[in-house]
Amino acid sequence: MWAACGITKIKYGKVKSKRTAPSACNSQEIRVYILLKNGVFLYNEENHELMEIIPDDIRENIGTQKMMKSAPLGLVFVADLSRMRSPLLKKKEAQQFCAWVDTGFISQNVYLFCAASNLGTAVLSLVDREKLHKLMELEEYEKIVLTQVVGHLL
Repeated sequence: MWAACGITKIKYGKVKSKRTAPSACNSQEIRVYILLKNGVFLYNEENHELMEIIPDDIRENIGTQKMMKSAPLGLVFVADLSRMRSPLLKKKEAQQFCAWVDTGFISQNVYLFCAASNLGTAVLSLVDREKLHKLMELEEYEKIVLTQVVGHLL
């Protein structure tokens, strides 16, 4: 998770921390949720820890492709729009565009880590976002961008 969007420089004063992936206006709006057999967790980058959100296995909802539902680990990239406070990001179109781009940076970091660790990964855009949003008990201002599965290469 650190490779995805961990902290590389700790915040000081009013200056935000820096991450392994850039974000528009340093909004750091992408939150990474981890779906495992034993529940749904949120990556807390400040403490480099997983926080349990839901104790249920909802991995079968990671995407619509059957072969992806058996992956041991799923990542859900959620844009927390309340973090996008810059005047440059006032319009919903700008927020959506930047959230998708920022998710791409984080997802690429996951791809690079998986390649270096001999793991397989795939990004999924065919996702029932409404259903997954409800299962994850997300707020209205939190929007699912993409999901990504990680597993062992065959």
